[in-house]
Amino acid sequence: MSKASEIIAIALAEVGYREKASNASLDDKAANAGSGNWTKYARDLAAAGYYNGNKNGYAWCDVFVDWCFFKAYGASEGQRIQCQTGPLGAGCIYSVQYYRQKGRYDNTPKIGDQVFFQTGGEIGHTGIVVEVTSSTIVTVEGNSSNQVKKNTYSRSSSYIAGYGHPLYSDADGAAATPTPSPAPAPSLKTCEAKAPLLKKGDTGNTVKNAQALLISKGYACGGQIVQGSEVPDGDFGPTTEKSVRSFQSQKKLDTDGIIGSDTWTALLTT
Repeated sequence: MSKASEIIAIALAEVGYREKASNASLDDKAANAGSGNWTKYARDLAAAGYYNGNKNGYAWCDVFVDWCFFKAYGASEGQRIQCQTGPLGAGCIYSVQYYRQKGRYDNTPKIGDQVFFQTGGEIGHTGIVVEVTSSTIVTVEGNSSNQVKKNTYSRSSSYIAGYGHPLYSDADGAAATPTPSPAPAPSLKTCEAKAPLLKKGDTGNTVKNAQALLISKGYACGGQIVQGSEVPDGDFGPTTEKSVRSFQSQKKLDTDGIIGSDTWTALLTT
């Protein structure tokens, strides 16, 4: 039986792990510390065929969460419990989509949940809820100041976008403490609008997310090639625009080279 407490124990045991400057000393918590996004978490999941490519060298907050479930239950069962029905669970926006497709994403925290954070209306970070009170949550997050870190937040924080509820078979006492009058939290409508319109000249994490989807479908975006796979660079340049137009044409969408709601839907669901 899968329990929230099993995931929490694994996550807490990793607190203090530092990401690595290079692909070396990945199993040592402190050695080779740096900001190169190299971790044992991405290495292990790549070996297990977890995603659509090797994610070492990428931002790894979502990879860390997936790794905890992988360590507890293995690849197939771990992904099922996390509601992941495709190979794009290494990205926060895609993980949110998987939970939403199962009807398991809202604004009420439970112990063992996957919490998602937003900056400027854009989901870009995630972690595991390990404690819940009437006013706060405590999390364990990968890639928090380049390490696995324990953090505390107000439940009314605008930084919190929402919570994905894994399919644990035993609730394990995970229900959140009721809050008599919680402060307003982002609604599902707000969370649905986390993939804004993108066009040539835009930059940032959302561009990287869109590029990762395009790359996974065989469309080049002009990024560097690392270990045989293209790495999204977050720059919506001419190569990305050309690939967007090609993808839109293939899906019989308006070929304007702009990633709007119809193109996002096609990227995320086809």
